[in-house]
Amino acid sequence: MSNVIDSAELTPLQARRRLRAWSADMDAHVHAAVELLIAHETWLGRRDFLAAAVRVRQPAVAWINWRDAREAFDAGRFDQSSSTERAVLDLAIALGEDRYRLSAMGHGNGALVATSLALAAGLVTPAPTRTRPVFDIPQPRGHVPEEP
Repeated sequence: MSNVIDSAELTPLQARRRLRAWSADMDAHVHAAVELLIAHETWLGRRDFLAAAVRVRQPAVAWINWRDAREAFDAGRFDQSSSTERAVLDLAIALGEDRYRLSAMGHGNGALVATSLALAAGLVTPAPTRTRPVFDIPQPRGHVPEEP
């Protein structure tokens, strides 16, 4: 008897709960990708996405195969969705596969990337007179700032 079940049969609530439990113990980029999919409230309710990328094993264990998700995305299996839905999925997959190597970045570069994303999304406005990032970069404990 197989413990693998059809992921396309998951309800959005089941998918959310199982994937959140799985991602809680994963690296931050995987957790962030899953949380993006959960918050977006589209992809975990789509049987085509679940069938293409989510793997399930009883009892209540599910995970996303990011390689399968990317292959399905690149093959156009989700082209019937809106451009913004595809953009969110593309970003979630990129986060999950760690395409931008966020897991290897320190706080400084990570903060610069987060600032750039916030600027690109129009969530913050750059301060015209500042030459430093909009957000202050967290410094390690005991850091002494350099004099200007």
